[in-house]
Amino acid sequence: MSVDAGAPEIAPSQMRGILGAEVAIVSRDDTELLTGVRRHDLVTHRSEFGAHPGTVVGLTARLLDDLGAVALTGRGGGHFPAAVKWRSVAAAGTGGAVVVNGAEGEPGSAKDATLLQTRPHLVLDGLVAAINAVQAVEGVVWLHEGAEATTGSVTLAIRERVAAGEPDPPIRVVLAPSRYLSGEATSIIRTLEGGPTLPRFVANPAQPWSDGYPTVLVNNTETMARAAVVAARGAENYEPTSLLTVISRGYRRVVEVPHTVTIGQVVAEHWADMPHGAPSAVLLGGYGGSWVSWSDIASLPVDIGALRSAGLSIGAGLIGPLPSQACGIEEASRLVRYLADQSARQCGPCVFGLAAVAELCDDLTAGKLSPSGRKKLDQFMAEISGRGACRHPDGAIRMLTSALQVFADDVSVHRKGRTCGARVYGIMPLPGEGT
Repeated sequence: MSVDAGAPEIAPSQMRGILGAEVAIVSRDDTELLTGVRRHDLVTHRSEFGAHPGTVVGLTARLLDDLGAVALTGRGGGHFPAAVKWRSVAAAGTGGAVVVNGAEGEPGSAKDATLLQTRPHLVLDGLVAAINAVQAVEGVVWLHEGAEATTGSVTLAIRERVAAGEPDPPIRVVLAPSRYLSGEATSIIRTLEGGPTLPRFVANPAQPWSDGYPTVLVNNTETMARAAVVAARGAENYEPTSLLTVISRGYRRVVEVPHTVTIGQVVAEHWADMPHGAPSAVLLGGYGGSWVSWSDIASLPVDIGALRSAGLSIGAGLIGPLPSQACGIEEASRLVRYLADQSARQCGPCVFGLAAVAELCDDLTAGKLSPSGRKKLDQFMAEISGRGACRHPDGAIRMLTSALQVFADDVSVHRKGRTCGARVYGIMPLPGEGT
């Protein structure tokens, strides 16, 4: 399917968003290696985005209304309305902390690292505005251990603000174990409450903290940066764009696009393999997202509402095109194995269910899955869905379910006792592969 010729052209030079015309080029396997976007120091940031949010008269009173007016949602994957979340925290009482979640939970994503290494003051302005809005007492920047370039940029930015006499509340950097689930919001809150860095199930996503503990607001890095843009420019001047990470075999690109642009246009412009032919499918949202055939996704806009109407989500902003020479079932099985290994090991669906599903997927890709094995796979997937102590198993099953549907032809070949002989393997980056 060709790219929708009737859609608007991408014109980043006309945008005044977070990155604007700049595109970050990031190593396929390491977000420490980032080029293409210049870092804004404090002077550059203030000239672009204006005064410190703590000095703007009336900002706190209008900001929650403005966040609602622009329909800002969380960009970590869940897309919960930011204004609703902030109001819930504000209503729960003063005190507690506001957290910028920059732990980059999705291995394929690179937008957190891009923002914190190149636009740290924008993120910190969003953090300060949130602290004031919900009447918290401190800010936390939550990062993965080993993210030295990101940590260094944030630490430098805090020093720049202190040296300039900016009226920031206390802000500290906290380093989390470098694991998939360390960036899950309840893992962060549980750690700040003095517990382990492991997720827990919550019935109300707007109130994930424990009773008796000071309230905690957690927002993804992009969400906080966007809140800062709303604070600086007002709802009437806010541009609804999205940051996307496009995965190619050799590198990743972090780009900012308006919501009118189609997935097909983004892939055509930013995917390295496009000159050799369109992808067979795209992994959308993240490793717990959905596989979608190219014919079904190319003409869809990046707009969150439009994707939701199609039963899809941009999730954490990941776009992973699959070359036509690759096998979707092999790629999905590889991701299932990774997600099973990243289990929180707190419940049966995670400890036993995902491991069993991963083993059956390994048999499928090797051409060894028997008819009874396929029945077991379907049975285990049905039993796991919705029964985990947290939502980690659900994402893995969602991704695999979509793969079995989209790559049905590959499934058929592998179930006949052979493999498809795909020439390309291992498209989506996984931690440790490039070391």
